[in-house]
Amino acid sequence: MSLIALIVFGVILLLITYYIIVYLIYPGDGNNDVLPTMTTLTVKKDILTSDVTQSTLLAGAGSTVMGYFYLLDGDKTKNYTNSYTPIIQVDNNWFLEISQSPNGSSSAARLRVQTNDSGTLQQEIIELPQIPKQKWQFIAILRDGRRFDVIYNNEIVASQILEYYPATISSPLSVGNTGLAGSVIHVIINGSRLSPIQVERERVSHVDTNNTVLEADSIDISLPGLNLFAQCPPGLPCDPITNPPSSNLKQWKTPYA
Repeated sequence: MSLIALIVFGVILLLITYYIIVYLIYPGDGNNDVLPTMTTLTVKKDILTSDVTQSTLLAGAGSTVMGYFYLLDGDKTKNYTNSYTPIIQVDNNWFLEISQSPNGSSSAARLRVQTNDSGTLQQEIIELPQIPKQKWQFIAILRDGRRFDVIYNNEIVASQILEYYPATISSPLSVGNTGLAGSVIHVIINGSRLSPIQVERERVSHVDTNNTVLEADSIDISLPGLNLFAQCPPGLPCDPITNPPSSNLKQWKTPYA
């Protein structure tokens, strides 16, 4: 390999390393999309490292986490009484959970937050409206100290001040879990509490007029159904399909018969 080729390869490798560190591992201030591709909810997946989650979402006075979820019927063999499964969570800190109904068109939901009462950890619950299935739902969790606001699409559906401050135990941000079904995309984080207007500005940038994420829109690029042999152009050595075959032993099919 020539010297020039080695230099080019080194520059490319350096740029790739820079991109991974700056944009994926240690994203900067502002809104950062930490899950830009469609991801299944059937398995738990860490999407942000523990140290970045700690510095961005837990250590400061406020934070914002938002994403687009498409829920389907999950594991119907479970006992659904008081059984909740996280769809997005920071382990040991907070959990956005659903309790799936075997026959329902939506899932009961809640935000469970682990708080610290002078060294004693306890769970505080924020009840949420049901999340519909088989349609895209934008969900945002806004934190400002002990106050949590939850937004569905462009509406604040819950606002509550906790009794104690949330725990700050270093853990990764993750999505999905065993027993769930569906997809998630564009999990966006910010190290401060955004205003509802700022959240809405981010939300509409990823959806169409039907509130469906742009990546889910199917594009039909197929050509119209044309039968190129329905007619025999004049001057060409072919027989129209309306003419019977020359041999009576051959099966004859015509769209006009």
